[in-house]
Amino acid sequence: MKIFREIQIWLLIIGLITIASGCSEVDPPAVMDNIPPTQTSPAATKIILEYTRDLPTQTSEPTQPPAPGKLERPHYSLTAFLDYSNHLLIVDEDILIPHPAQKKLENITLVIPPNNWPDAFSIHAISAREHVIGGYEVSGVRLFIELSEPAWQPGQTLDLHISYTLDLPELGKGPVLGPSPFGYSSRQTNLVDWYPMIPPYQADLGWVVHDPWKFGEYLVFPAADFDVSLELSASGLTTAASSVPLNEGNPTLYSLDAARNFVLSISPDYRVLTEDLNGTRVYGYSFPGYQDPGQAVFLATLEALQLYSELFGPYDQSGFSMVQGDFNYGMEYEGLYFQGTGYYDSYNGTEQSYLVTIAVHETAHQWWYGKVANDQALEPWLDEAFCTFSELAYYEQLYPGSVDWWWRTRVNYYDPYGRIDRSIYDFQEYGDQYLNYRNATYLQGAKFMAALKSELGDEQFYAFLRDYAARNQAKIATSKDFFSLLGEYLDLGSLSWLGEYFELD
Repeated sequence: MKIFREIQIWLLIIGLITIASGCSEVDPPAVMDNIPPTQTSPAATKIILEYTRDLPTQTSEPTQPPAPGKLERPHYSLTAFLDYSNHLLIVDEDILIPHPAQKKLENITLVIPPNNWPDAFSIHAISAREHVIGGYEVSGVRLFIELSEPAWQPGQTLDLHISYTLDLPELGKGPVLGPSPFGYSSRQTNLVDWYPMIPPYQADLGWVVHDPWKFGEYLVFPAADFDVSLELSASGLTTAASSVPLNEGNPTLYSLDAARNFVLSISPDYRVLTEDLNGTRVYGYSFPGYQDPGQAVFLATLEALQLYSELFGPYDQSGFSMVQGDFNYGMEYEGLYFQGTGYYDSYNGTEQSYLVTIAVHETAHQWWYGKVANDQALEPWLDEAFCTFSELAYYEQLYPGSVDWWWRTRVNYYDPYGRIDRSIYDFQEYGDQYLNYRNATYLQGAKFMAALKSELGDEQFYAFLRDYAARNQAKIATSKDFFSLLGEYLDLGSLSWLGEYFELD
């Protein structure tokens, strides 16, 4: 880290430091405007605020990277130094990448989400052990790396090293694309999609990288293992992360296996709630002045995590964090989700609140995005429809008196229509593309899942979802996988209503 601090000081001296979707269900400007007027029913119950105690941090040794010959999936080692006050992150990244194809490869394409922001991403060096880098090129969110002879052969592991700097952007000042918490505000710094990452590889397509869009998510995440070291420039900062810390100190070490990504959120202001649930350390991070909604969203997260473990299969990670975001939308990541402050401000003291609804939606993404991934750009219904339906499951199982409220305010208020099997790019014929995307993918998607539950019955339906989650764990599932398994539970030809939601051959 010494050399990187010297680079940092040099950058500061010469003046080069500059200020550069549930999921992204809603555009930041419109998020709170799209919520129906608050109207609770007599069935609403007061949220009981009872989780307030802190627990000691666990301590253990960091996981060692696997031997290259035994590598099952990509392994990231990230060593980062954050100059908090100057919004500068200096990173050393090593990626062990198992060969994904049946032929030799002479190049690799990485995804670099920070390059969405002008002047945010600066590469210092790229190298590869046992391979020669012939050159590299940055274009949009793609980093093309040429591998000179000897080529990357099947069965070999590519050991790639990248050192780079991030001049973090101010939250809300970035490109007009799908919402992203990446960057800083006066209250927090969020490191999300902050490193060059490995996309999936398909024999017929090569490296699968999509372009960012105005809404929705475009990234596709193969499961990977992470070792992360974060050093902070100042004391008095609290860090939320995708996993429990392995140590107390600076730097702080983290380790996370079979995960889609690794994110961090740092703030001098966080108030922290903790609770152990079935071997998982659950954290709630909120800003001062939000004690009641902060405890309510934490309780809803605990309830949803317990319920979904029963309905969909066990939650497999050792930690889970809920973080209040200094913005007005929700966003999911492996082991952590953000809940926008606008939802905290709208909290009415009961479960009939979008604060609770969005919290349980984002929690469900730990199964439908985390445990089972999908191509979020081309088949977004495979996580968003599942998670919107999971909201209904939460109310049906825990607050049945609020089910009518959920249908009325969450779905029927918007009168959704349209096919759900469309990509994030397939709504350009509409004047309001986002609204039609949301109504189809999320709300029509939830109606489809509810109709399927009615067809199968509760017991068979949840058995199907547990089976789907187990068979596709750590994989990237497709609609074909979904319907192939569903065909084992019923005759697909008997679903006469399927054409309301999907384009049928």
